[in-house]
Amino acid sequence: MTSSAQIAPLPASRAKVADAIARTLHSYGVRFAFGIPGNDVLETIRACAEAGIEFVVTRAEPAACFMADAVWQRTGKPAALIPALGPGIANATAGIAGALMERTAMIVLSGEMATAQMGIYNHQVFDHVALATPVTKYAAQLNPARAGQHVARALDIALSHPAGPVLLNVPADHGHGEATRLPDFRPPAVMATVLAPPALAAARAMLGEAKRPVALLGRGALARGVAESVRRFVEAWRMPFLASYKAKGVIDDGHPLCLGSVGLSPVIDAENLRLIGEADLIVLIGFDPIELRDAWLDAWDERRPCLTIDWGPQTHRIFPVGAQALGDVPSILDQLAAEAAPGSDWPPDRLAALASKVAHIVRPRAPSRGISPAALFKAVSDRATPDWIMTVDVGAHRILANHVIRCRSPGQLLQSNGLGCMGYAVPAAIGAQLVETERTVVAMLGDGCMMMTAGELASWRRRPSAACRSSSSCSTIPHSR
Repeated sequence: MTSSAQIAPLPASRAKVADAIARTLHSYGVRFAFGIPGNDVLETIRACAEAGIEFVVTRAEPAACFMADAVWQRTGKPAALIPALGPGIANATAGIAGALMERTAMIVLSGEMATAQMGIYNHQVFDHVALATPVTKYAAQLNPARAGQHVARALDIALSHPAGPVLLNVPADHGHGEATRLPDFRPPAVMATVLAPPALAAARAMLGEAKRPVALLGRGALARGVAESVRRFVEAWRMPFLASYKAKGVIDDGHPLCLGSVGLSPVIDAENLRLIGEADLIVLIGFDPIELRDAWLDAWDERRPCLTIDWGPQTHRIFPVGAQALGDVPSILDQLAAEAAPGSDWPPDRLAALASKVAHIVRPRAPSRGISPAALFKAVSDRATPDWIMTVDVGAHRILANHVIRCRSPGQLLQSNGLGCMGYAVPAAIGAQLVETERTVVAMLGDGCMMMTAGELASWRRRPSAACRSSSSCSTIPHSR
C-alpha cells in the first residue's frame, strides 16, 4: 500500500478540497474506502485513490459499512464510507447505526448536491446531517475552508472512547473547490495514564481480599496491546473469567481459567449469572453492556464489590460498576498484576460444574437428517487454527457459534453483536481478507443472510487483485436449518 512518504505533492494550482480530505484520511491510517459511486462523490473518490486509499465498489451500502467494520476490528484503523446523496446515504443508515453500536471508528463522507441548487432543487434531497445525527457520534456539513482540519476533528471524535462513526456532508462543488493549503494533520499522541499510588493500593486491596473473584472481559479488551496484559492479570490473581462474544479470544478460550462466554443465551446466561452471584468481587475489563441481553439489567446490587478497569467512565447504569480504574487499560492491568497476592479459592468442582452444564446445553444433537448447527460449529472449531479469521452472521445459530467455537486469538470471530445486523458475515469476511490477504477467512451464515449479500461475492471477485487469483482463501460455510 502507498505510504504517506510516497504521496507526491500536488501543485498548488491543482490542490482541491477533496485532496485535503484524502490526505488527512491517509495520515490517520485510512487505507480503504467503500461505497457505490455517484456523480457527487467522484471527486472524493479520485482524491482518495491519489492519496493511496483504495476505493472498493460494493453492491449495497450496508455491506460497505460491514467491510469497513472488519477493517477496524482487524487493524484498529478507521475506514471511510463514501455514499452518494439521497438513496445512497439512506441505504447506508443501518450499517452506520451498526458501527455506532459495535464501537467501530468510521468516517462517512456523504455526497450532496452543489450549494447553488440548495433550497430550490428537491429531487433525492433531504437533510443528510439530520438523518445521521442519531446514529453517529458527530455529524456536520464540511467546512471547505478548513477541510483537512475538519476531517481531523471528526476522526479524533471517531477514535475517542468509545469509538464510533462520524459523518461529514460534502457538497459536490466543495469537493471540487480549490484548497488554499494542504495541511498535515495527524492523530494526537496520547500518553499512557496509570493509577496514582493511593488508587493503586485501594484496587490491590480489593483484589487481595477477594476469595472468589471473577473477571468479565468485554469489547474494550480487544484494543491492540491489551490481550497480553489481560492474560498476565488473570493469571497473577488466579481469577476465572467470562468473555463477551466479541471479546472471545482475548485470552484463548481453552485457557484453564476460561469459563466461557456471556451475552445472548437465556439458558447459558442464567448459569453464568448464578456463578457471578456467588462471587465476592466482580472485575470488569472493558466490559460494555451493549453486547448483553436484558437479563443483565441490575445483574448484581450496589453492595457487591466491583472493580471496573476501562478506558473511560462507564455511565450506562445497566449494572453497578463499582470503583472505576480508568486510563490506559494495559498499563493499569500490569500495575495490578505486579506483586499480586492471590487469595482466590474457588472450589474447582463449582467451576467444573458450570463448564459441564454449558457443554451439555450446546452439545451436538443428532437430527433426523443433515448435520446440527452445533455439530457444524464444532467441526469448524476443530479445524480452525489461531491464524484463521471467522465471521458469523445474525440469527439463533450465532449464539451456538459463540459457545461452541474456540477462539484462540483476539478478534478471531467477527460479528455484529451490538445492533445485530443481518447480512454481516460475507461483507465482513471480504473486509478482513482485504487487510490480511494471506490468512484463511471463513464466513458462517444461513441461507437468509446469504441471499441478502450474495452479490458481494462479485464485489470481491471483481477487485483486480482478487480477479487474477485462481481461487480465493475467503470462503463461506452456509448453514440452513
